Amino acid sequence: MVGEISPDGNFVWDGVEWKPNPEKTVEEVQVNDIANNHEELGIQEDNLDSNWQPVPEKSEDGGKGKLIAMSIVGLLILTALSWIVYAFVIDPMLFPEPYNKEKFFSVIDDQPTEDEVMSGELGSWTCNIELEMEEDGMKIRTYFDIYVSKDSARSYSKISAGIFGWSSTDVWVDNSEIVWKSEDVEGAEVNKVKISSLESSPVDELIANSSTEVEMCFLHHDIVESMKNNPDQKFSSEKERFPDEEGERAVKVETRMEIDGEDGEMKIAVYFDDDENILGTRITNSTFECVITSGLKSFSKPVWAGIPPNAPMLLELEEDFIFGEVHSSAVKTQYNATYEFIGSEQKIVIFEEDYDYENDIENNTIIHEVSLEDAMNEGVTIQVLNSYDEDVNCTINYSDVDSDSSISPGDTVSITCEESVMYGYKIGIADGNGIAHQVDMQVPWISPIFTIIALLGAAVLVSRRD
Repeated sequence: MVGEISPDGNFVWDGVEWKPNPEKTVEEVQVNDIANNHEELGIQEDNLDSNWQPVPEKSEDGGKGKLIAMSIVGLLILTALSWIVYAFVIDPMLFPEPYNKEKFFSVIDDQPTEDEVMSGELGSWTCNIELEMEEDGMKIRTYFDIYVSKDSARSYSKISAGIFGWSSTDVWVDNSEIVWKSEDVEGAEVNKVKISSLESSPVDELIANSSTEVEMCFLHHDIVESMKNNPDQKFSSEKERFPDEEGERAVKVETRMEIDGEDGEMKIAVYFDDDENILGTRITNSTFECVITSGLKSFSKPVWAGIPPNAPMLLELEEDFIFGEVHSSAVKTQYNATYEFIGSEQKIVIFEEDYDYENDIENNTIIHEVSLEDAMNEGVTIQVLNSYDEDVNCTINYSDVDSDSSISPGDTVSITCEESVMYGYKIGIADGNGIAHQVDMQVPWISPIFTIIALLGAAVLVSRRD
């Protein structure tokens, strides 16, 4: 019968002959595969047990280390690429574009002139000048700052010479007072006098009595004038930061020219920002570097100027040494200031001057004094003994020449004696703070560009001797 299975189950009758039973074959193959796989797994497990065991933690740590190292390398590469892109692509694009001559002339012509600034028409203005010199290891730095407004002015000057120390002066002037601060390594001193007015503006008086050259703050105008008069004068313009590599992005215009009072050509560069404002000027040669910055900036009265008046009036007589029987001299005031008459507090004095060289101080001994108020009313007569102990009449007089009822430049003080009994004495004006005298309020600048060559030479000479 077709489909009949043999007793052992291995064959099936197809009507002609016995064929292998297919179900029996698949089942054996599956059983054999399972048996074989089990034997292989057993052999692998035996091999693992007998040779090595994997360490999961170590594999995991190694993977993390490689990942961190790759991250650091990637970060360094990214940083380097970013810096290169910024330094050579982005940063140059952020600089102002270089100028040509016409552009330079146009921008400078729009800048305030010295006359406009000094008149106070433009409001508050400041200028700062810093110079550094170095020779044979000796450095000298000088500073000059000026502050200008319509009703007040201030100047600051300082010189620093390394081991030789430093000194500075700071002066404030307005229409009611003059205050100055002197300072060095040993300490500071502030003095103040009260005035009634100035003959001109505070800034005019301050600049006129200063040894510095404010014209340096307006050097850019001189450059343009020089270039217009000398078409072949060097001109170049490029991108550069001001005042140093860490400074503001700027466009630089550079030239070479001589400066009044200085020998040889100077390399001068003027820097501008993206809004065509002047950032500053740099002057250099083989021995020094000078940086100038200026602009319309507000400023206030210094705190140290708030002290009460404590100094004698800043004035003197043009001829204060008495030579004969009759002596007359005009009043000369510092900053052309005028001082209010204050009754009997102000006096005309005859004094003897004595300088104490050991202690470096000046001692003045008053011999005679009269009230300035009394001296104005046809003079005051005093009696002085001559060499024979005889009384000699002397008349002291104060003349208010301009009739402004104040002590002002041009007023005269005179003394007339019957004999020359006052010879060798000095005549002056005093108040409650002492005998009036003028004060040097400047550090010793040497040249218009503040290149203190003499001081530098002396310092180097002394250091070499040591």
